[in-house]
Amino acid sequence: MANDKDFVVAGAVEVGKDTKVTLGTVTSNNIDLATGNYFADTPSGTSTYTISNAGDVQSFQLEVTGGTAEVLSNFSTTLYTGTGTTQTITNNIDLAGDGGIVWVKCRSDTADHRLIDTDGGANNILTPNNTSAYFNNSTIFSSFNSDGFSVATDVATNGSGRTYVSWSFKKEPSFFDVVTYTGDGVAGLTLNHSLGGTVGSMFVKCTSHADDWYVYHIETGATHSSFLNTTAAAAANGAYWNNTAPTTTQFTVGDNAGVNANGRTYVAYLFAHDDAADGLIQCGSFTTDGSGAATVNDIGWQPQWILMKSSTSSADDWEVLDTTRGWSTSGGAKLAPNTSNQEYPTYYGENQAYPTQEGFINNALYSNQTYIYVAIRAASDPDITWPSSIEWAGGIAPSAPAVGETDVYTLVTDDGGTSYVGVKTADNLS
Repeated sequence: MANDKDFVVAGAVEVGKDTKVTLGTVTSNNIDLATGNYFADTPSGTSTYTISNAGDVQSFQLEVTGGTAEVLSNFSTTLYTGTGTTQTITNNIDLAGDGGIVWVKCRSDTADHRLIDTDGGANNILTPNNTSAYFNNSTIFSSFNSDGFSVATDVATNGSGRTYVSWSFKKEPSFFDVVTYTGDGVAGLTLNHSLGGTVGSMFVKCTSHADDWYVYHIETGATHSSFLNTTAAAAANGAYWNNTAPTTTQFTVGDNAGVNANGRTYVAYLFAHDDAADGLIQCGSFTTDGSGAATVNDIGWQPQWILMKSSTSSADDWEVLDTTRGWSTSGGAKLAPNTSNQEYPTYYGENQAYPTQEGFINNALYSNQTYIYVAIRAASDPDITWPSSIEWAGGIAPSAPAVGETDVYTLVTDDGGTSYVGVKTADNLS
């Protein structure tokens, strides 16, 4: 023999004996090798894996099934056609269990916007395009469900043959929250919220009396308010937010009757501003140039929904655009929260926006104006960040499996987890 040296195998496994595959656990994206040697995971949203408790020499396998983008369980734009009879809309948003709001607008006809929140209940209706308090009506909305909602028979939400759009926002940290409160009429009333992060925008509406919809936005600050039901520019008045910016756990209102009159009841809808790489929502502003154009490329992801308004001009409507109804380089299908108008396409000479990979481009009627916006991230296949200690076959880390697809990865270490060799050993098993 070319190499006739004696050697000893340490810790050998006797051939012919049973070998075991032990299913281990993945917790918070950590693969704990002390718990097993085969792991199965269905990540949601962006995932960064870590590996712990490796043996001196150890191999293991990880089975990954592509989950859904996190935004899909928190927000939905859903289109439907009215039937005139109670109809269930399934969008996979757990409104019954987690709470939130449903905002419905008829697209094909003139009709008021309808906004219903789980704190007020299915029969208490608000109308963003006017000043009305809660009004009780069982023919508009039927129920909040574990996978969506049901509408009743009113033409504003379910007229036979009419077309509608619904936007559902689920209560979720770093995304959205609903807070109800009773005013005391004293400036500086402090209220708790559950966003656990920066408040990007907030709508406050008196639910017991007719009054405007007051809008806080991080870019106009606590010294100003916009008004969702009008075209007015942002107005300076410390009595709205008591000149106090919200914190990650609380917001403050002044003594203006629209946000804090003694004994009146209110609801606040809070939208987060999350600029983390895997964030779902951002609130910002942009200023148009001399031709009315602006490019917003600092969001870091492609939006699927945007609400925007000029904070410096009273000539501009609020505007909602979304990719589900059509939002592209040729313009978008416009709905204005401050009017009951039916949907119509944007055209050159008014706000004509379209999404990009890093934000959006806006061409507006008005030059040198500042606009505020709330943007929600587009859904995409989950993304995986692998530990840098893995040397992948071919030198390139494999892409994450698509939604519903199952891939298997095999990884080996011979230095106690300092480094690994990895290879995708099965592709699209589903």
